[in-house]
Amino acid sequence: MKRRPVRVVFALFTLALIFCVLTCTRAQRIESGATAKLIAIRAGSLVDLSGGQIINNPVVLVDGEKVTAVGQNLTIPSGARVIDLGNATLLPGLIDAHTHITYHFDEAGHFGSSNDSSPEVTLRYSEENARATLNAGFTTIRNMGAIELVDLRLRDEINLGATVGPRVLASGLPLLANFLPPNASKSVRLTFVREFARARIREGADVIKVFEGVYDDGSPVFSADEIRAVIEEAARSNRRVAVHAHEAAAIKAAVRGGCTSIEHGSFLDSEAIRLMVEHHTALVPTLYLPTHYLEHRNIFDFPASAWTLFERMRAHNMENLMRAKRAGVWIVSGSDAVAGVHGHNFREIEWLVKAGLTSAEALRAATVDAAKLLGMEGEIGEVKAGKFADIIAVEGDPLRDIGALEHVLFVMKGGRVVKAGNR
Repeated sequence: MKRRPVRVVFALFTLALIFCVLTCTRAQRIESGATAKLIAIRAGSLVDLSGGQIINNPVVLVDGEKVTAVGQNLTIPSGARVIDLGNATLLPGLIDAHTHITYHFDEAGHFGSSNDSSPEVTLRYSEENARATLNAGFTTIRNMGAIELVDLRLRDEINLGATVGPRVLASGLPLLANFLPPNASKSVRLTFVREFARARIREGADVIKVFEGVYDDGSPVFSADEIRAVIEEAARSNRRVAVHAHEAAAIKAAVRGGCTSIEHGSFLDSEAIRLMVEHHTALVPTLYLPTHYLEHRNIFDFPASAWTLFERMRAHNMENLMRAKRAGVWIVSGSDAVAGVHGHNFREIEWLVKAGLTSAEALRAATVDAAKLLGMEGEIGEVKAGKFADIIAVEGDPLRDIGALEHVLFVMKGGRVVKAGNR
């Protein structure tokens, strides 16, 4: 008897969200205002998340896109442009490992009931979302699903300087269960998922996303062999694979297949946790999202099954994460930013702290550890000589009060000042 993936509801529901994204004002080309090639940034302190220390009275020297030196009371070279941030605290630019940059409210202020008229309309909304995300201190994001190549187009616009936004790693179209040929044999399914991965790579995707789920008999939709086939194709072009999975059986199949990260991982069991530790698979728990939906229920037009899932997730996700953390699972921050969250991505970091991570651990999850997940640890995630000058400043001490991230005063991305002042 043909099995019906009834509990792939969230995956299919999320695809529907991807198709419901819509428009905004075209961003203006950003001006750095820099007149000198060499920039020196002074502040009250700098959080060194790799070394686990606070550097007082730091000076960061930036030449072009990169940091050249960091230290306490460094001598500032003659002719350098000095940016004095007073008593502010410096941090590396934040990283959001799971966003939906194309998601937005429609003209009536709702989400889920109308579609954009064209990809160009979606792109304009995405540009607005990207600007808000960058101004909130997130200098790099990994976008987990969009149609019509909109997230890839946004990435390319940003890279060319045609619009303002964070560095984007884009997945393009994700692999869903209902894309599979009906009643296909194992060999046909394997061929299909391999070609799906190759097609995304040809389009220019930076990462491949798979929506894993379970059938009504509890078995995973995509087998470990099928996940492995996607990963093998991705690896040929040095791409990584992220797998959306809520149920334990789905998580275990994805981890056994060799994925780099589990997105959500809402209902882990002991075996799933053990496998994630053994395979060093990252968990991107997206803790805040169900609360965002449930607190704004009147403006999200979702079916009853979705609200039931969100209630279940909110009831269990804190304890679920702490079980994983106690066992040694690698935790990375990803907000699952949808309509209403762009520019408020920091809420996920706050929720990591609410769940029991220390502020330092939560900040690492959004910097050092996120950079490793993205395969960019040599480029971002730290304020360190040789890395991109992705630097933000906040008032207060985020190690004592993670809420300091809500008030980003200064943002530099790749050596270019994109925000100066709390606005």
